Amino acid sequence: MIQLTSRAALQLRGLPDPLPPVTVAAIRATGLVPSDTHELVRNVVASPLSGLDGVGRCDVRPLVADLDDAVCADPRLSGLGGRFLFVVDDGRGDVSGMTADLAFLATGPDRGVVLAGGSGHGWDVSLDEAVDLIVRLAREFVDRAGGDESVWHVDDLADPLGPERTAVAARSPAPPHPLGAVGEHAMVGVPLGLLRPHHVDALARTTDAVRVTPWRSLVVERGAALLAELEAAGFATHVGSPWHRLHACTGLPGCSRSTLDTRALARELAPVLPAGRLPVHVSGCERRCGTPATAYVDLLAPPSLEAALTTIHATPEPR
Repeated sequence: MIQLTSRAALQLRGLPDPLPPVTVAAIRATGLVPSDTHELVRNVVASPLSGLDGVGRCDVRPLVADLDDAVCADPRLSGLGGRFLFVVDDGRGDVSGMTADLAFLATGPDRGVVLAGGSGHGWDVSLDEAVDLIVRLAREFVDRAGGDESVWHVDDLADPLGPERTAVAARSPAPPHPLGAVGEHAMVGVPLGLLRPHHVDALARTTDAVRVTPWRSLVVERGAALLAELEAAGFATHVGSPWHRLHACTGLPGCSRSTLDTRALARELAPVLPAGRLPVHVSGCERRCGTPATAYVDLLAPPSLEAALTTIHATPEPR
């Protein structure tokens, strides 16, 4: 299985160490690993529907490609660390709320604000200037962090990054994440964020282009007309699906800290999940890995399906 992460990445678990050469060759053949030295720092999350539905203020796909190329081309930026995050929002506000180190928020067809850390203050730039500024700020971060392993993020620095900030980003509430048809395209949820062979086979029959979202879902380009086939393959295709709300940590056997097989319990729970709006998260231990950033129903190591349902019914829904 291929696991989707909250940073819109693809993760393979349970592989042997060291990786067999045939596995390495197969992964390289996908084209998804353009740089050995910078793979851990290619953490760029962008508005997944940008350029497809006409909602954003601009199409940020070229900017994302240029940013990825520029990061990989700079030897110094291999020192950013795997937790450093770039975010590119096309103005709709869907990813601007993520905890980014460096971000671009489009304010018009050819302009935007570059932000550093959690401050809403930054620098007004044109689309053509954005990548250059972001890379300069990333270099400054690496230089000022100086290899200190306690400095993972821009906000860990003692002083603000970059020159004086002259712009303010007007952030609006994040729009709901759609499921189902989006024009001629489709957004589908992946149960528990786990892509299995039958999912991939269905995608191969449906489209040549898939975008991974940071919400454990996929944008299937030109997939709207084939939603029935995608639903039959096990994807969530509407907000009424239990998999739109139901999540779980890794659990047994993948995590030695867990006290139960969280995913097996989630699969038992899905057909009988009571209606509601709150996300439901199954955790195998008190670390509660992968919990939503918003309010949620906390199923901490429930001993049975009945106990999980009791907790769900007892958790008040927001008004």
